[in-house]
Amino acid sequence: MTIVNYNVAAQRAATTMTRNDAVMNRAMSRLSTGIKLSQAEDGPATIGVYKGLQTQALTTRAAIENINNAVSYLRTVDDAGAAIENILMRMKEIAVQAQTSTTDTDQRAALNSEYQALGDQWDRIVADTKWNGVQVMIGTDLTIGVGSGSTITAAVDDWRSTANGVAADIATGATSAAADAAAGEAFNFTAAFEDLGDAAEALLAMDKVTAALEGIGKSRAELGANINALKASADSLVDLADRYESNASAIGDADYAAESASLATAQIVSQAATAMLAQANAQKNTVLALLK
Repeated sequence: MTIVNYNVAAQRAATTMTRNDAVMNRAMSRLSTGIKLSQAEDGPATIGVYKGLQTQALTTRAAIENINNAVSYLRTVDDAGAAIENILMRMKEIAVQAQTSTTDTDQRAALNSEYQALGDQWDRIVADTKWNGVQVMIGTDLTIGVGSGSTITAAVDDWRSTANGVAADIATGATSAAADAAAGEAFNFTAAFEDLGDAAEALLAMDKVTAALEGIGKSRAELGANINALKASADSLVDLADRYESNASAIGDADYAAESASLATAQIVSQAATAMLAQANAQKNTVLALLK
């Protein structure tokens, strides 16, 4: 039977072309972005997992950055602490030189001038050492956010030489304010350093500097331990972030081999459907022959 009101073949060819265009568009979108799950309809059951893994990877990378910043912060403290330690080593050397009776008054005065000038640098270094505009040597512990409400705390000693409650323990190596006071508040700058006026005072000064060096050694050892612990945490988080990203990639990234094959197939089908649509439309022209 020959009819003209409804061209079934042409309609089927047109429907095939419409569906095939959707396949081509999807393949081209995936190939151009590298992402398989760009929209919820691309994978309703898996897009939530994919986005969750992406979020975990991003937050883990942010935690790694936080830890690296904290390591930089602590290294800044340690570098300044090393400078103070070098100053005190020179002060101890001067104190030893001032102990001997062969040092005359003028020589002892010169040694004392250098000793006091060096001592004045301690709190200057503490006051001037900052990270991102924040003083880092005044006993404020460092709290590092690592995501999901979790934090890591790194203790930072108070490096100020003046007595400041229990914070003064760095000055003499004492573990409490009372012990520090008993040690004579060795580096309370309001009372200045011990004067090297005679051999006995020079001996007392040397003892105080020795105590301070011991305290600084303990503080720098703690800094080193905290830095190593943070670096280990960062290394473990790097592995975790890599795993999150790898899993997300496996779920949501486009397979270029498969998508290229799908696009090639869709293009061939599109060309064939276009040809068949033309044939289906031309087929009805034979009806005109019956009317002649």
